[in-house]
Amino acid sequence: MNNTHSFSQYASLATCLWVLAACHSPEKTSPQRKTIEEAVFASGHMEQENEYVVAANVDGTLQQLSIKEGDAVLAGAVLAHIKSDIPANQLTEARLVYTDAARNASAQSPQLSQLRVQIDQANAQLEQDRTNWQRYKTLRATNSVSQLDMEKAELQYKASASALDVLKKNYQELERSLKLQAATSRTQVNSQQSLLADYQLKASRPGQVLTVYKKEGELVRKGEVIARIGSGASVLKLFVAEDDIAKIKLGQSASVQLNTYPDTVFKARLSKLYPAFDESQQSYVVEAQFLQPPAVLFSGTQLQANVVTGTRNNVLVIPAPYLSKGKYVTLESGDEKAIVTGYKSKDWVEVRSGISDKDVILRTNE
Repeated sequence: MNNTHSFSQYASLATCLWVLAACHSPEKTSPQRKTIEEAVFASGHMEQENEYVVAANVDGTLQQLSIKEGDAVLAGAVLAHIKSDIPANQLTEARLVYTDAARNASAQSPQLSQLRVQIDQANAQLEQDRTNWQRYKTLRATNSVSQLDMEKAELQYKASASALDVLKKNYQELERSLKLQAATSRTQVNSQQSLLADYQLKASRPGQVLTVYKKEGELVRKGEVIARIGSGASVLKLFVAEDDIAKIKLGQSASVQLNTYPDTVFKARLSKLYPAFDESQQSYVVEAQFLQPPAVLFSGTQLQANVVTGTRNNVLVIPAPYLSKGKYVTLESGDEKAIVTGYKSKDWVEVRSGISDKDVILRTNE
């Protein structure tokens, strides 16, 4: 009785061991032929087609901020003011100087009016002296006056003509000088107005306020960004590694996954290649457009994309988990064999040589 019981125990134990061994036997597969799409990975984010930043042109305190995120703005709209007491006072002074200079250069200028009176008087004197000289010339012809008296009359006439000429030149010079002063002071007004305009931050193009980086009362430095504004269609800004950029061409399709839609893959097409390496991103920049965009998009959303660079048929592949140490597979016999791989994705590895579709390989625990 005891022997029978012991045999049954051994039989049950053997069965369990066999079942456990079967449960832990490694998974098997054979390489297979597939059509594969080769792709280049790119990270990136969403942007609007026309985005720009509004930055401070001067140092100062942000005195007034009239925008918030989501606001629509028109081109030329004043978005913020930087405190500007000193340039405002300087502009007022420049305007006063210009007003005075413009009055002095006008036809009603006291200085010019005084010279015109003197010119009128000199003209009258000249006419009188000319008449007197002509009279003396006539009288001299009949010996009614002496030669000396006639010459005195002639000298008086010439002196009057010279005096009038001097007054006219003085008038022209004064007029030119006053107009120059007016023009100079007008330039100073324009300069002060331009300087004061730097204390007003305006929208250069219409759009929507995407981000406001500063608050009223904050100190700002020249060049500091106050707000970001965008308009137009949404574009995907992709950053491609230097090793992969040669594979990228306009019109290629891409599969895009947005962080705001983690479970959905969207199709896009490359629309623009930037010609230069972007030092700040340490990559090349590519733009793409959605073929069918999501219902709601947010500028700045992070994304990942796979850009399809080519399709190949009848390619020998193995599942990615069956490859170990980057270049080895385990045969059914348990032997490890090196293979030459090609394109790799998260699911498949191309086999260029080393095994065929008749081989059976085991999945390792690596």
